[in-house]
Amino acid sequence: MSTQIPLGEVTAALASSLSVTALEPLTQGGQKYVFKGKLESAEAAVKVVLLPDGPDSVYVLERAQREVEVLATIDSPRVVRVLSEVVEIDFGSGVQAVAWVEEWLDGSDVSKNLAQPWDYARCARLVVNIGEALSAFHELEVVHRDLSPANVRELSDGSFSLMDPGLARHLAKTALTGLFQPGTPGHRSPEHVPGGDIQPVSDIFALGILAFLALTGAHPIDPSGAEDDYYRRLREYDSPRIETLRPDIPASLRDVINRCLQRQPARRFLDGQELIEELQGHKQDFGPYFIDA
Repeated sequence: MSTQIPLGEVTAALASSLSVTALEPLTQGGQKYVFKGKLESAEAAVKVVLLPDGPDSVYVLERAQREVEVLATIDSPRVVRVLSEVVEIDFGSGVQAVAWVEEWLDGSDVSKNLAQPWDYARCARLVVNIGEALSAFHELEVVHRDLSPANVRELSDGSFSLMDPGLARHLAKTALTGLFQPGTPGHRSPEHVPGGDIQPVSDIFALGILAFLALTGAHPIDPSGAEDDYYRRLREYDSPRIETLRPDIPASLRDVINRCLQRQPARRFLDGQELIEELQGHKQDFGPYFIDA
C-alpha cells in the first residue's frame, strides 16, 4: 500500500469505513490502489486513492467523487457498478485517502490483452459492448473522456465492461473547457487538443482507436515523440483506413471503424446511440454480441 501506512492499518480502516472484509491487495497505479474483498457475501473491488498534500488534494477528491457519482447514475450491464459512496479516511501522520466499493469484475484489462492482433469476432464484441456502455453514458449527457485499454475490462465470458470515469464530464452540469483536456496519450481524439471541446463524438473516436489497436497492434495516430507533435498529428492527419492493415475483416466492421476514426467530428457517429443503431442494422455480423442476444 504505502511505506507510510502498514497494510494492517489500511485494511482495518477500510473494514471500519466500508464494511468490507477479506481484503487482498491487487494493484497499485500512482496514488490509486485496488483491493479485492467482500461486501457482505459478494466479491467486490475496493479502490483507495491517497490525497496529496496541498491544493491538489481538492482536485483528487473531486475526481473520486465524480467517478462514483457517474457510476451511481448509470444503469448498464456494460458499465461497472458502484456499491458504496466515497468515504474519506484519515490514517494519521498527515496521510489521508478516499475509498469506495465497486462490483468485482473477473478477467483482465484490455491493456494486458494486446500482445497479438485480435480476430474479427473479438473486436466486434468489443465495439458492440463498449458502444452499449457509451450509449448509457451519452444518454445522460456524460462523456467518458478517457476510453483507454486500462479502463476497459475483458471478462471471462468474453464480454467487455467500461470502468473508471474519473475524468468524465457531465455536459449539463459543467462548462469544462479551456487549455487542459485529460486523457491517455494514444487514445485521445482531435478534440483533446488543448483548447478543444470534448463531446460524445470524442468517445466514439477513442473507441475507433481501441478497435484499430486491437486488430493491428498499432495506433491510428502515432502518439510517440513530443506532445506538441502528437497534438499536431491529431489536428492534421487522417487515420489510415483499417483495411490497409487488416483486409480480412468484414465490410461492416471495416466501415464502422473507419467512420469512428474520421478526423472531422461531424463525419463520425455523433454518440453511442447512433453507433448502436448502425450496429443493429448489421445483425448478421454484430447481433450475437448485444446484451439481449
